Amino acid sequence: MILYIHGFRTTHNSYKAEILKSQYSGKIISSDHSFMPNKAIEDLEYIVKTKNIRGIIASSIGGYYGTYLSKKYNLKIVLVNPSVKPYETTKKYLGENERQDGTKFVWTDMHLKELENFKVDNIAKENFFLFLQKGDDILDYRVALDKYRGVEMIVEEGGNHRFKGLERFFDEISAFLDI
Repeated sequence: MILYIHGFRTTHNSYKAEILKSQYSGKIISSDHSFMPNKAIEDLEYIVKTKNIRGIIASSIGGYYGTYLSKKYNLKIVLVNPSVKPYETTKKYLGENERQDGTKFVWTDMHLKELENFKVDNIAKENFFLFLQKGDDILDYRVALDKYRGVEMIVEEGGNHRFKGLERFFDEISAFLDI
């Protein structure tokens, strides 16, 4: 099974989750993890351990969590416009937030500190495939480009944080994750 890890204010049925589930029917699990970082990792590790996860696709802050899980469990991972330093980039969301499904949550300084527990410095480059679009309106693509230098990657002009047209690369994703 492949685990899809969604972004900060999305859910297990986000746009990317839905197109991935449609493409890889029966072969992908979309996470429904907590917004709280320590609990999110606990939720995700439970899925990895109990669902025979052998690869990850992750987006935004999910990419940060996925990088940690990839290193810990030696899993291949496809990153889509990943967050590299969410303990910095999510500061602007301190206070009340709303997920795409309407559920509200409060993001605090404590959550920012928790995120730092999952920093990964050295990665197994052969386990990573990075997808970036320079038009990402949420995250600076150059931060991820620097962090993941040397991994297999596709970097496109334009686009957005969602990674416009990800479905064009399903063949490459399938080959990399052996789906």
